[in-house]
Amino acid sequence: MATREEYIEKLEAQLKEWNQQIDKLQEKSKQESEELKEKFELKKAELKQRKSALSKKLDKIKDSGEDTFDRLKEDTEVLWNDLKDGFTEVQSIFQEE
Repeated sequence: MATREEYIEKLEAQLKEWNQQIDKLQEKSKQESEELKEKFELKKAELKQRKSALSKKLDKIKDSGEDTFDRLKEDTEVLWNDLKDGFTEVQSIFQEE
């Protein structure tokens, strides 16, 4: 079982990686059709909302003690999976072409 600090580092590293991949997809979208660009922007906006919710929960974990970490971790896992699904949706836009 990961410690609170390890868990935070893992989430932050994955968020950073996803941000970089989104930036690459943003560049790729510039060369695509208007329809695909619109689809990408819509999904990207949804993803941004999901990332915001996860970031807020991550901030709570950072401010929490070990005693509340397990409870917060459960809530965070739900948000994490939601964000992961959203990221997959964004990537799939470019695989549909």
